[in-house]
Amino acid sequence: MKKIFKTILPMAIVLLVTANCKQKVPFDGYTVTGTVKGLDTGWVKLTEAANRNNVIVLDSTEIVNGTFKFKGKVGAPDMVNLVIENKSAQFFLENGDINIAIDWSTVKPEDWRFTTIVSGSKSNDEYERLEAESQAIFKNPKYAPLDSVREAYAKAKKSKDPKLLEEAEALQKKLNPLSEERSAEYIKAKYDYAKNNPSSPVAVYFLGYQYTEGRMSKGQLQEFYNLFQGDAKKTGFYRNHITKVYKDVFENLGEGNKAPDFTLNTVDGTALSLADVKGKYRLIDFWASWCIPCRESFPHLRELRKKYGTDNFEIIGIGTADEEDKWRKAIEDDQISWLQVYDDADMGDKKRSPYGPVARLYGVPHLPTTFLIDENQTILLRNATKEELDAKLIELLGY
Repeated sequence: MKKIFKTILPMAIVLLVTANCKQKVPFDGYTVTGTVKGLDTGWVKLTEAANRNNVIVLDSTEIVNGTFKFKGKVGAPDMVNLVIENKSAQFFLENGDINIAIDWSTVKPEDWRFTTIVSGSKSNDEYERLEAESQAIFKNPKYAPLDSVREAYAKAKKSKDPKLLEEAEALQKKLNPLSEERSAEYIKAKYDYAKNNPSSPVAVYFLGYQYTEGRMSKGQLQEFYNLFQGDAKKTGFYRNHITKVYKDVFENLGEGNKAPDFTLNTVDGTALSLADVKGKYRLIDFWASWCIPCRESFPHLRELRKKYGTDNFEIIGIGTADEEDKWRKAIEDDQISWLQVYDDADMGDKKRSPYGPVARLYGVPHLPTTFLIDENQTILLRNATKEELDAKLIELLGY
């Protein structure tokens, strides 16, 4: 009996110590605890925040008595969507204890977003601090005169008085240097933070859609793409937006690459493929009726077409992110004589992007977006300025 006791006792001690060790190992993941005032039951989802093309659900849980909880682990902090009843809010998810408070009684049926109070996420605190500081630039008393421009335009629009509209335009022109100064200060804040914090996931989101063709030069696009490192490159925004923009501009749809073929219907309903369009050089022009810069470019395009003739230079206008009846009316009002096709986004696609499938295929970042291609559909220029387009055509055609 003594031998059995002597054997059992050490084994019991080992098991007890082992159990205690297991209990003492701290949880190194995240616990998100939420309260929803005014909503006792339902479901809440965590989804990727930076993926516009696909909704990727990371986790889901039930709301019980106005509370919910998520538990898991992330390799690096990243922004996520918190989704309740097809409405969402965003916050930075990181390992640790995070608390989220929601007042659902303030959410209206037409709202697609709701507000949250987040505590316990250092990344979220930092992002909110940066956003508050950058928005404070717009409230600087130095820029207060710019408010008068908005008021002048609102007054002109309400009265429909041409004289008031002229006065508003004159005031805007006068204050344009101040407006440019404010924009430069705002952009500098984003650039400086990213440059000083290249490994920070927060820096990626704070830079945000400033990383867009049209807002950055090609040199800046290259600089900031190669700037980020470490955890910053693990974020959804870096993978899904920054990388896509970079690859579209410099690889997939950059100069020297082949423009993908497509088939869309013309104004009279005839199917037209890019490969069927004749012309030594062709300009693909993505535009919309509501886009002022798009329509302001038409007189110049008309001049180029007249100068070079359709055998040398043809234009394919692609109406996208637009209502078909408004697109048709703009063609008639502006007396557009070159080829026009309509790139319609069906209702399902419009939930993720207003652009049609061809605009998405071409990675259209903004309107207008243009591609000058040769007869082999090789891209010669992407989003060229008026001067760049003129110079290139003179180089190619000799006059």
